[in-house]
Amino acid sequence: MSEQDKPRAIKKASSPNVENVPRRRVRPRGLNEWQDLITEQLDEAAANGAFENLPGKGQPLRLDQFPNEPDEMRMANKLLKDNNLTPTWIGDRKALLAEIELLRTEMKRRWELTCAGVEAPESERDALTRSWRRSVTDWDARIVELNRRIVSLNISLPIWRMELHRLRLDEELARIGAPNGDGESPL
Repeated sequence: MSEQDKPRAIKKASSPNVENVPRRRVRPRGLNEWQDLITEQLDEAAANGAFENLPGKGQPLRLDQFPNEPDEMRMANKLLKDNNLTPTWIGDRKALLAEIELLRTEMKRRWELTCAGVEAPESERDALTRSWRRSVTDWDARIVELNRRIVSLNISLPIWRMELHRLRLDEELARIGAPNGDGESPL
């Protein structure tokens, strides 16, 4: 070994062996930790004056422009907005949501009327039970039709988060506290 190589060999021998040092497991940050870090950095930047001389400071925001709006849709959206119109899918979605709410209201009202008949004489209770079963059958058919329309609407929606979930009769009955509709007598 030459004289020049000696100091290197000594340094290597005296320094801790990196391979033998246990590595600390790094846990990925959670969402709250990231938000805390970002908030801390924003507060620090504001304290250091990073946001003092931004362009447009003191001027009103231009809320008529949407930065994420595709250029090819800008004119169409402006025409719709200026003429107080909405895209077809928005109107269809609102109408479908209104029909679903109407069905749920009807089911709840009908269940309350059926429950109120518990004190009625036997002949009236039998009539209420038959009427309840007819209503459940009718709701099942209406839910099938609503689900067909929901699937059709979901296909046409440009935003997946706007999709509607299909209805299930047993879930809708559970929502109002009614039996599952499998022929079980509600009274």
